[in-house]
Amino acid sequence: MAYTTHGRGEPGDRRELEELLSGYSTAMLTTRDEEGRLHSRPMALQQEHGPGDELWFATRVDTSKVHELEVDGRCGLSFHAGARDSSYISMSGRGELVRDRELIHRMWSSSWRPWFPQGPDAPDLALIRFIPEHVEYVHPKGGRLKVLAERVRGMVSEKQPEPAPKRELELRH
Repeated sequence: MAYTTHGRGEPGDRRELEELLSGYSTAMLTTRDEEGRLHSRPMALQQEHGPGDELWFATRVDTSKVHELEVDGRCGLSFHAGARDSSYISMSGRGELVRDRELIHRMWSSSWRPWFPQGPDAPDLALIRFIPEHVEYVHPKGGRLKVLAERVRGMVSEKQPEPAPKRELELRH
């Protein structure tokens, strides 16, 4: 898999992306309906993954997101921790439904039990495999304290703080 930039941001670094991605447990999955409207919903990230490679989510089969992915597999993921951190990740790529029972058993998490009380053999349980194609992320150096210090310095000096650079990766599969 090759990692290149698209020209709008600085070159991304896979290790930095992996480090950043490891801090998230929930993503916002955005799909497109048949009229072209975008729909986003939170999805628990399956933790057994290779960041930058495929990302996995558990789902019920009979949902609008599954229908939308079957019509148009193009979708996006976004990750943001809110007020506690100014880092974020935005990914565009393809999503597909996977019904492989062996894989579902291997990836099964007890945290899924409230949605799938029958366990990994629940007939309506499937996986969504997300294959990223383009990644953009911001990960300020120095962490939250440095970002807060920059904001305070900007308020005192009335100078706008310099934003952390956006980084990009093109993922070729």
